[in-house]
Amino acid sequence: MARSWRNFFRKTEEPEQENVQAAVEAEAPDSTADVPTAEEVQARRSPTPQATKVLEEENVQEPEALPESDAVEEASDEVASAEEQESRSGGWFGRLRTGLKRSRESVVGQLNAAIAEFRDTDDEEFWERVEEILISSDVGVKTTGKLVGELEQEALERNITSGEQLRGLMVEHAERMLEGPVELDVSHKPTVILMVGVNGTGKTTTIGKLVNFLPGKAMLAAGDTFRAAAIEQLQRWGERVNAPVIARERGADSAAVAHDAVEAAKREGADVLLIDTAGRLHTKVNLMAELEKVRRVIERQLPGAPHEVLLTVDATTGQNGLRQAKMFNEVVSLTGIILTKLDGTAKGGIALAIANEIGVPIKLISVGEQVGDLHPFDAREFAEALFGEL
Repeated sequence: MARSWRNFFRKTEEPEQENVQAAVEAEAPDSTADVPTAEEVQARRSPTPQATKVLEEENVQEPEALPESDAVEEASDEVASAEEQESRSGGWFGRLRTGLKRSRESVVGQLNAAIAEFRDTDDEEFWERVEEILISSDVGVKTTGKLVGELEQEALERNITSGEQLRGLMVEHAERMLEGPVELDVSHKPTVILMVGVNGTGKTTTIGKLVNFLPGKAMLAAGDTFRAAAIEQLQRWGERVNAPVIARERGADSAAVAHDAVEAAKREGADVLLIDTAGRLHTKVNLMAELEKVRRVIERQLPGAPHEVLLTVDATTGQNGLRQAKMFNEVVSLTGIILTKLDGTAKGGIALAIANEIGVPIKLISVGEQVGDLHPFDAREFAEALFGEL
């Protein structure tokens, strides 16, 4: 059974949730009251005295602007339910298998050929061939060595001589490697989710998709003030999913945006605040240091926050995605990974490498541009889609 949105969010106790909801409804019976006016948005663009003081104390320096991208991601004009999207495409598992088409045609095809000749667990040439296949699918040398070593040992202990038995064993081991605490913690009020990642990974679009499934009232913060049209892109998503967006002009300090957004979320009773950030190049030390300061500003405004720090990783980037995850984890202590662009060109093995070498769970995956193409990660489902029969 695939993991569903229903049990994806870790919440407060049920009675408390009911009381919170009743209080919110009593304070704001008209949903339109939650949407900021043009005057309010303009006022938020000006630095508050508190924000100025915090930033002066932190001595936040404006990082160098990242290069503008000619291709600006567009939010979908239609926000459909996950069920509607699923019915259009023949089911989530089918879309996942299609999304991993490149892996399945190359990896599974080669594994099929190798498994067809499997007869003996002592066949070193066979295990070397399996290693080559896995490394070529972005699993990586370290993770491949661990996976193949475990497979060889268990196949020997269980006296496996059938290729199909070995395939099932591979799926089992991949599932165990991928398993982790995938639920998003939304038990705080407000819950602050910091979204990080390099340019082009689909971070801002993922925020727009995710807010459609979040429980309670969501608020967005346009902390990516450096990429061309990033603010406008998030504002369009906010309009589509009826979530107010805290924003300033392009080039403003992202730490100040985060500061004001946390204050607004507390003041306006938001349940969840998602903060977008500029696409940090993980090789740029000054940009990563500035991101660390953004996190400190958030924690100062709300002790214990951010409650989730999610990194979007483009699944087509292979081992570079693993390097990104390692660097971001060192700087901002990631709580989860979101794999994007599993749309037919990704090899998929990077999921195993990230889970094994970093220990940060994959919480969400995206196989397309529609809202329904974002889904909670399911280790068993992914392992079967990656290594199952063609």
